[in-house]
Amino acid sequence: MLFDSVPPDQQKYTLDDTFSFACHNELSCFNACCRNKHLPLSPYDVLRLKRALRLDSDTFLVEYAVYALDPRSGFPIISLRMREDEGKTCPFVCEEGCRVYNDRPTACRLFPLGRASKSGGNGETRDQFFFLQDIPGCLGKGEKKLWTVKQWLKDQGVLPYMAINDKMLDLLFHPKREVGKPLDDRQLQKLIVACYNLDAFRTFVAESNLLDASRVDAETRSRIEKEETALLMFGLAYLTATLFE
Repeated sequence: MLFDSVPPDQQKYTLDDTFSFACHNELSCFNACCRNKHLPLSPYDVLRLKRALRLDSDTFLVEYAVYALDPRSGFPIISLRMREDEGKTCPFVCEEGCRVYNDRPTACRLFPLGRASKSGGNGETRDQFFFLQDIPGCLGKGEKKLWTVKQWLKDQGVLPYMAINDKMLDLLFHPKREVGKPLDDRQLQKLIVACYNLDAFRTFVAESNLLDASRVDAETRSRIEKEETALLMFGLAYLTATLFE
């Protein structure tokens, strides 16, 4: 999440700040948070979900994703397509909980926390903090289980997601990007393929001399050719180097 003005300090949580929360199926609100949501997906979210569902990129994007452009940044936003039912429920929620729990998106892992970032002067630095979301009807925040933010991030497996997601922030706050100027069609296509359609990006890498031109070592090259996470990281590095040329 991006913000235009910095919220008051009392609304910010550091890694050592504490909050109370627990979610379980004995709460009457169990699964209620999995409906009527706008849930943006990061590139790593898409990677994990499509892999968990054993789908290729095109199929996942058609069946489970909604595409839009952020009116402020001009960057594409890929969001989870909710069911066309009265509650606009998540396609992965069932009575027992989440069908893709081990591969659930960043926002679901963070909940009830949110994470926000603000660009510094000329897009060179970032101010980042956590905050407790205001979710009416959530009984989990009334539970007695106490966490520090740091403990929650580790327990929910958020840290690997954050590390990769921050590479997208590096693009958004890239020093060569003209703030307020939307991406052109070439830039959009480049970003969507390298970030969200890894099957297409793998084909592009295999049929071009991109790995040779990037001078990656043999071990890294092998990982890029075999591992989707390594391919995504290479794609993000490629975009950082070339998107705003």
